[in-house]
Amino acid sequence: MTDHPHDAALAVRVTGLRKTYRAIAAVDNLTMTVPKGGVHGFLGPNGSGKTTTIRMLLGLLRAEAGTMELFGEPVPQRLPQVIDRVGAIVEQPRFFENFTGRKNLALLAQGIGVPINRVGEVLEQVGLGPRATSAFRTYSLGMKQRLAVAATLLKNPDLLIFDEPTNGLDPQGIHEFRSTMRALADSGRTVLVSSHILAEVQQIADTVTIIARGRTLAEGPVGTLLAGAADPVRVVVGDAAAAARVLTEAGLTVQPDAAALLITRAEAAVHPAEVARLLGVRGLWVSELSVQRRNLEQLYLQLTEPGQQPAGHTLFEPPTGPGGRPAGPGAPGQGTPAPGTSGQGTSGPGTSEQWAPENRGGAA
Repeated sequence: MTDHPHDAALAVRVTGLRKTYRAIAAVDNLTMTVPKGGVHGFLGPNGSGKTTTIRMLLGLLRAEAGTMELFGEPVPQRLPQVIDRVGAIVEQPRFFENFTGRKNLALLAQGIGVPINRVGEVLEQVGLGPRATSAFRTYSLGMKQRLAVAATLLKNPDLLIFDEPTNGLDPQGIHEFRSTMRALADSGRTVLVSSHILAEVQQIADTVTIIARGRTLAEGPVGTLLAGAADPVRVVVGDAAAAARVLTEAGLTVQPDAAALLITRAEAAVHPAEVARLLGVRGLWVSELSVQRRNLEQLYLQLTEPGQQPAGHTLFEPPTGPGGRPAGPGAPGQGTPAPGTSGQGTSGPGTSEQWAPENRGGAA
């Protein structure tokens, strides 16, 4: 990394971003602020606009409205001046199957003008030194993803962007990739990682932006966001359907959780004694009752309750630049990824939003 003493305090600033496909808004007035240093989770269901946003930020798609900045530089206008400070993996990277990991990276280093000695350094950094001379086709999926990370590190970037990097990895691969992202952030870099599994990202993220339907729901430090969310009460009762009706009639929000119900209230905390009393007077007796630890998934459910505002819940300093300004006709369209990035194909918002459940071997 290179010192840049005149940098803005933010690695990424996005304001009023918009992108439509056939009159459907994939990204709709989206705001995102990513502080320098640490891991920032960009979280939302499948189809919520995460990949579209990242591709616009990298100049792979043209924004219809809004402003974007990388380290204080407006993009796409000054993307060529700042792109060497950015490494990105967007969707599945490609390498030569029969070449070794070292040879794949050596060819890439030669192509982007990086000294060849960087190859060995980045392979060690991602833990692939012992397998550097093995053919790429022999790598596990987790090792292939780590080789992709090594490729992004060749330029020694300040910002790393990973779009759903652990899709398809087994639990061991997910753990290894999480550790890699945390180590990169601890070395002083900024890591922006998108995911649709909130519980996984919560384990490593310092700050997050949560979106749905192309709009920002909330963003800020994880601890601060969760401190403002009510702890849900988890209850197990014999007739769950009847219990749900009783609690809903009392003005509480009820979400199924396997054999249990999670109980929250939009404006205030729910007390276990209150739940037990409401059910007891109706002859519904509780077999389990506990307060659950707050997490990002519960925050998301709370933010999307009827009557909640769908955007603008921000705990960072509000962006100060002019909003709603067109990205400009000079923005690159779909095409070849910028140097040091990997991006292949993008699709419109043809699929509905979908969260993955917790505790699965999916994206982190």
